[in-house]
Amino acid sequence: MLAFFEQRAEKIERLGPVRAVIYQDKHPDLAEHRDIAEKLAIAPLLALDGRQRVVDIGCGTGRWARTIAAECAHYHGCDASRGLVEHAQRAHEDLAHVRFSVALADQVSLSALDETIPFDRLLCSGVLIYLNDDELAAALAAFGSLMAPASRIVFREPMGMGERLTIQDHYSDDMDQVYNAIYRTQDELVEAMRAPLLERGFRIAGSGDVYADASLNNRAETRQRWLVLERDA
Repeated sequence: MLAFFEQRAEKIERLGPVRAVIYQDKHPDLAEHRDIAEKLAIAPLLALDGRQRVVDIGCGTGRWARTIAAECAHYHGCDASRGLVEHAQRAHEDLAHVRFSVALADQVSLSALDETIPFDRLLCSGVLIYLNDDELAAALAAFGSLMAPASRIVFREPMGMGERLTIQDHYSDDMDQVYNAIYRTQDELVEAMRAPLLERGFRIAGSGDVYADASLNNRAETRQRWLVLERDA
């Protein structure tokens, strides 16, 4: 999958930083509307008041960076794609409390990010879909290791409605690229979170649909959902 993301990075100049990571290459209006709707739905779930340290897993081009940085003490975005991270660094070099790193979701750690202080908030937006089951288990455990005793994790994830949907080596005419993904159900994701997160003090604080406007979902068998985990000190 890493080659897929590096190909997306190569398309930033032509598509722009939003379409390059929302994957609506031929539908720019849909990409922009989804970006706006996602931020309106997800930003309040982070519950930021200016004091938090936030890690953004799968930050891509850094499309969340300015939104979050305006409301937190420290933002650190990481992504597996060096090309995407390099763009994010260039686009946000004016923000002193913003950092970016290249790191795999299933191998991320404080030391890998060159950080010493745990994070109060974690945003993971559309990452788990690209991990196989072993990578998912490792990633969720890694996320837990990043977090302070009192902390909140916000997932935004495309989920299968009713059953798991696996897409393997599918050529997308919209992206002109081969695409692989696993759309897990919410129940399946919650079960995967049980040992690494729920049994380590986190609880499910809420879940819901990302898009109030149903037209922003273009597949009946999948839906963009959010899931919040929270842990008290």
